[in-house]
Amino acid sequence: QVMTMGSVFPAGSWRRKRTEKNGWILLDVLLALSLSALTLTALLPLAGQTARLDRRCQIEEALLRQHVNVEETLFQALRYGQEVEVAPAEVRFHTSQGTARGFAVRHQSLYVRLSDGRYQPLTGGGSTVKGRFLAILPLDGQPFFSRTGRAVQVAFLLKEKRSGLSRPVQFAVWPLNEGEL
Repeated sequence: QVMTMGSVFPAGSWRRKRTEKNGWILLDVLLALSLSALTLTALLPLAGQTARLDRRCQIEEALLRQHVNVEETLFQALRYGQEVEVAPAEVRFHTSQGTARGFAVRHQSLYVRLSDGRYQPLTGGGSTVKGRFLAILPLDGQPFFSRTGRAVQVAFLLKEKRSGLSRPVQFAVWPLNEGEL
């Protein structure tokens, strides 16, 4: 008597299990893609916000650098200038060597008067963020340059047009070579 044993694996069972395994792999892939898409969707606004904040910081840094540069240049020149003449949009003086110099605000830019009488821009171009224009505007309706006694007062708003960010520049200088009060 021969004993026959039934097959341990019924016919087609191997194929069925493999199909189920492939089905699970497909579901795993779909789940991973869904989670990736949700994560990306959540992080994209954060990346955009970071880029905007970085841009704002770059503009504020450019405004600060321009402010320091302009204030230092004006202060030093006016501090040691002689025979200072002040008009609302221009200030003129002579250097210790007797050359006529000065500063003027024209077309929303600050210009320095060279010894030959020509004007050269001091603000507005190269030191801005990727060529963005920094304008010189009146500060609270005050003249750009004024005089109270011996003090020469400087007041203007340094503004980056596109972003609307601005920085006030306001100080007073007492020229050393103007004589006593």
